[in-house]
Amino acid sequence: MLFYYLKETINSLLRSKLGTLLIITTTAIAIIFSTLSIGLIVFSNAINKKLKENISINLFVADSVSNKNYKFIEKELDENIYVESFRLISKDQALRDMKRKTGQDFLSVLESNPLPASYLVRLVPDSVSSASVDPIVKSLGKTYGIDDLVYDYTLTLKILNFINSSKQIIYGVSIFLVFLAIYLVYSNNKLLLSSHTDRYNTMKLVGAKLRTIKIPIFLNGIIVGLFSAVICLGLFFAAFKFLHRFYRYNLIDISFEYFIGFIVFLGIILGFLGSYLATLNVSLKINKKL
Repeated sequence: MLFYYLKETINSLLRSKLGTLLIITTTAIAIIFSTLSIGLIVFSNAINKKLKENISINLFVADSVSNKNYKFIEKELDENIYVESFRLISKDQALRDMKRKTGQDFLSVLESNPLPASYLVRLVPDSVSSASVDPIVKSLGKTYGIDDLVYDYTLTLKILNFINSSKQIIYGVSIFLVFLAIYLVYSNNKLLLSSHTDRYNTMKLVGAKLRTIKIPIFLNGIIVGLFSAVICLGLFFAAFKFLHRFYRYNLIDISFEYFIGFIVFLGIILGFLGSYLATLNVSLKINKKL
């Protein structure tokens, strides 16, 4: 029976070459739409995370704090649930950084190093929002031994607020693209079934069971989905290779194995779903049109 289903599926694909080419093309477009819709969400979340990770606060240590008391500052920062990481910039390191940036050696003019030691603090990304940042910064300013702090995240927060307010639109567009993809596959499968009405009516008249008619259609959709996935993978990799020549930074960290698996899975699902929806009204009743 399995051999019969496969044979019928292949014959169905070859019987209507133009229709098969059309549905493969449509399914490939549907896969691209669905991938773009999911990519919009993933991309916006990735940008959101990167921006939050780049928010840094400089905590300047008071000159009255001795080197052995730095451990109390570090202990307090380490226990702060909002602090993801921190790095000590010593007075000597601050002087070297200033000399490298300005090209001037202040010690040639001044008798001592005027620059304070500081801690470069990065916050936990999930804790960052326009409402939470100011209270967090104020609490860090009360850390033992901290004399002053400097931060500049106004622009970053404006971008984050814009992304968050745009997410509703992104989700709406994504849902629309997914439903459009499913509809494209469904409508083309429906047209393909209508073109084979006489053949299916003949099968019904000779006593064929409903599953004998439907299973080859399902397999047809799955095979079409696989072919469409291969086409999409070729297009995506060509696009990635082209973009990589101009932009080498990977904002979204995803392995090619997962990406290939996702596209193939999406092709199979769309192909099967389009075939399944198109056969919902198929019955053993003899009709002029399916």
